[in-house]
Amino acid sequence: MRFVQDFAAIDLSAAWLAPFLPMHLSFADAGKTPLATWLNDYFNKQKLGLYSTLGKSLSFTDQSDLPHGVAYERYIGETGKIPTRDNLHDWFGANIWVVFPKCKAMLNHHHLKHLDDGDTDNGRNRVRDAITVFDENGIIVAVSDEKVGQAIGAALGRFDWQNSLVAPRAFWHNPSELSDQTHAQAFIFGHALLEQLITPRKNLCAHALIVTVRAEFFEHSLSAQLAYLDELVADKLDIWLSHPATTPRDLQPLPVLGVPYFWQGQDDVFYQDKSVFREGRR
Repeated sequence: MRFVQDFAAIDLSAAWLAPFLPMHLSFADAGKTPLATWLNDYFNKQKLGLYSTLGKSLSFTDQSDLPHGVAYERYIGETGKIPTRDNLHDWFGANIWVVFPKCKAMLNHHHLKHLDDGDTDNGRNRVRDAITVFDENGIIVAVSDEKVGQAIGAALGRFDWQNSLVAPRAFWHNPSELSDQTHAQAFIFGHALLEQLITPRKNLCAHALIVTVRAEFFEHSLSAQLAYLDELVADKLDIWLSHPATTPRDLQPLPVLGVPYFWQGQDDVFYQDKSVFREGRR
């Protein structure tokens, strides 16, 4: 089965996969059943409930069940069934449903609100473009409400890589050396980004949503952090996507391998590569 072979290529030691590791380890021991079937069994065993913003119970179904001509997002909204293929893209999509279910449901909710809009060349309005960019390529950056955390967030917004990623490195989450001085931590949200990171490239650029949390957030367990972020970010997405002027440009570009402790060899030369760490948008 091609999917099982592709899955074996995933480096489970990658720092960005920590939120999804329990699911990955469970699947590593699974048989070669269709992915949708395995996912439903996994959720039942773990007693994980997935719900839409309308309270509809969600489950996974084979991609072939999606009727011809019916939009993917509409099908999820109207039936509660998530069409799933046996590939890494949909595997990582399911990972995000597990870790950030309220956020995913919120994105689906706003997709449905604008499904019949079409005021751009690609047939989607800018709100749906923003949803898609964050859904596929998003990263959540949590910064503390204290001075050092706010400085990191502000520097990211200015494309000031020296003062966001390099100089305050000691204040970023270090998975191998936990510290009570942590004031910033990144959590990947985009499932296409996770798929691309199977073969990491220095020029991979994520689209960051920067959120402020209390300093004690970084002292909590990973599961507690993820549950809190799911609530917080879902609310922020609702506010952001409810504004008619929403655009993908509201998200902050962030070279993902530049996140401290996400990659080896993050020395001064690494961050001086102007083709990756640009001074502003293209």
